[in-house]
Amino acid sequence: MFKFLRSLFYRPALHKFTRKHPPSRQVTPAPAERIESYRDILPASLLELWQRKGFGFYGNRQLALIDPSIWQPVLDRWIISPPGAAVRVPIAMTPFGILLYYRRLTDTEEDVAYFDPVSKETDVLTWKLDDFFNGFLCDTRALESLIPAATEKIAREENGLLATGEAYEINQMLLTMQMLQIKKVDAAAMHHRLRDAVDPPKKKGEEPNTLVQAIPDAYRDMFADSATGDDLTGLYLSSYSDWYRLLALQPGGQYRLLFWRIHYQTFERTEVRSYAGPYKIERNANGDIKLVLDIRLRGDSLGSDARDDELLVMPTGGETLLLQFGELKNIATAIGGRGTIGSSKYYFRRVTPEEALSENSSDDRAAPPLTDLPQSLRELVHVEPVMPRITHVAEPVLDEEDDGEGTVMCTLDLGEEDGLRHNMPLYSPAHTDRHLIGWIWGMAPHACQVGVRYKRGEDGTILHGPRVGDLLTTRSPKLDRCSDD
Repeated sequence: MFKFLRSLFYRPALHKFTRKHPPSRQVTPAPAERIESYRDILPASLLELWQRKGFGFYGNRQLALIDPSIWQPVLDRWIISPPGAAVRVPIAMTPFGILLYYRRLTDTEEDVAYFDPVSKETDVLTWKLDDFFNGFLCDTRALESLIPAATEKIAREENGLLATGEAYEINQMLLTMQMLQIKKVDAAAMHHRLRDAVDPPKKKGEEPNTLVQAIPDAYRDMFADSATGDDLTGLYLSSYSDWYRLLALQPGGQYRLLFWRIHYQTFERTEVRSYAGPYKIERNANGDIKLVLDIRLRGDSLGSDARDDELLVMPTGGETLLLQFGELKNIATAIGGRGTIGSSKYYFRRVTPEEALSENSSDDRAAPPLTDLPQSLRELVHVEPVMPRITHVAEPVLDEEDDGEGTVMCTLDLGEEDGLRHNMPLYSPAHTDRHLIGWIWGMAPHACQVGVRYKRGEDGTILHGPRVGDLLTTRSPKLDRCSDD
């Protein structure tokens, strides 16, 4: 009778927690052998909760009680304990993947702490396990600091309830731009991925010294036998940063085009895409030779892959370059303004399979003489620089400054019909006491907008910045100084 009456009035040690956060329907009692294996490691109150209720989600915030045997290797990889230190036992996880773990510090002392895999932060939450469940998790303000209600609600409404082993992941890159994107992921996989990002990457390929070594293995034989002929047949390479494009023009009017990337630390060849098909050699209205490639995009293609469908042939200095026809204005801007061909992603250069790979300089290749330029390109080059004047300077946007430096929008007295182009750099003329630099952002027929850099002094006044009446030029001061020398 006494045992029966006791059972009527008995309350489990963590009853306050389960009353505040009822277990979901998919919560299942822990196996007896699991409970027994942690008998001397975890408090009896938690083992009782495992036995009476079990592992799974509790409450509207989707706090998960987890099986420590599954999550112990994950936590141990994050936090490496020295010999003799108190063992950290993972006992719960928030819907956003934050691990909650228990430590028995001494025979009478214990704590519950958290580890955040995103921020890599860890700290103690309470000094007693029962206080964590019946106190911290039942206190509205404390719970909010661990699982923000508004964020959890958005995640749940956009992705649905979590299943066992899942967590919500916030896109941290978009979050820095004040954009919230949340998706459901495998929680363990998320932890492994975030932990892997902390370790130095392991090599997955060999560092290439020659072009043939740089080509992904599966495509090496396909391009290694591409012989260079007296005509346009042969290999052409475009490299920019860690991106590569290799074009093989074969006799008979067929081409092969390969895109790939080499990771700068692991040397893994990734993002490989290949195309093959016919090409034609044409002459345009200016008499320039142009290649037209029949590029058929697929589901795994990038839209930019089609930019190589028209290439302008430019023989110069004993070699042959193939220029992307759609980027001729950018190439012309670089030739006229800086004396270079511009970004190396805008053109291919003729190569051989055994050619040594050079450093991928993005835009320092010297421009050829004007007489070597195809007419279609030559007519776009400003032989004489365009020199607009600033007619208006807007107020700087303080929120966009960084350590007293920023960009302010200015209006010019010249525009697109006067030869200015979008993203064209403008400079203060050489041999002046002004050292302004900016880029054209807003296009107009006769009054373009240019963003010009400025810098404040220690007292907050602008020391180096644009003024109404300042003269700018499309010609780099470095180019003018070189011509003077």
